Amino acid sequence: MHKLSFDQFGVMSVGYQQYSLEYTLDSIAESGLKYVDFWGGAPHYCAFDTPPGKRQKKVLSIRKMLDERGLAMSVFTAEQICLYPINVASANPYVRKNSIHIVKEYIEDTKAFGAKYFFPQMGYCMFDEDRDAAYQRSIEALRELAEYAEKLGVEMVMEQLQMYESNLCYDRQTLKYLIDAVGSPSLTACVDCVAAASAGESVEDYYETFGVINHVHLADGSPAGHMVPGDGSNPLESYLETLINHNFDGSVTLEINNQIYFDDPDTATKRAVAWLKACPLIESREA
Repeated sequence: MHKLSFDQFGVMSVGYQQYSLEYTLDSIAESGLKYVDFWGGAPHYCAFDTPPGKRQKKVLSIRKMLDERGLAMSVFTAEQICLYPINVASANPYVRKNSIHIVKEYIEDTKAFGAKYFFPQMGYCMFDEDRDAAYQRSIEALRELAEYAEKLGVEMVMEQLQMYESNLCYDRQTLKYLIDAVGSPSLTACVDCVAAASAGESVEDYYETFGVINHVHLADGSPAGHMVPGDGSNPLESYLETLINHNFDGSVTLEINNQIYFDDPDTATKRAVAWLKACPLIESREA
């Protein structure tokens, strides 16, 4: 039986946000994972903690740190929702313009990092705002960003979120609507398995909708939670079987993003890796 490879998996650094970047990368390297899905947020690296004149130096220093540990960046996932004032769909013209400017710089960073993908977000609107107008602002911004990414040779993958994260993209239909409306080869679909479970959807549903999935966020939940595999009740092996049936050869991020692990992310990562190595659907290096 065909299996997924352990080397397809990486972990998002978001779970280490209360630890230094040095600790974060050392922990991930020691776990045996090859890829880092680099979360662009404070205190590790973001537009709000790095002076503009020092951005390139900071990016190059992070790439050097990765190289020294034998790690590669699968995705640059710069924080664009919830925690930071970035919203490309904002009704406030200043916020929207500034947000697009910051995200363009993040796309430049993606190229400098040598990451395979940049992870854009579609933004959100207030629940009492005109949703159709917000969609148009989002689509126009994403088109501008996709054109910029194409110019730089950067590929982007975008996922569906949960309603509390974005009321513009919270299931496969809204994700497809946005990607189709942008109409750029630089912007393709990622499926977040936790958000899918929360919306009552399966990974197979995303293949039926998009045909191809280029990147996956994998975590456990009940159904939400972004937990270590095995700590929730979501059918993770079923998701992996679907990927195998579709000959998935892309990258998978373990998105362990729950405050219950923030005080000891090293143990959470090691437990997730142990789950991967014990999973009969994944071919480990030792096999």
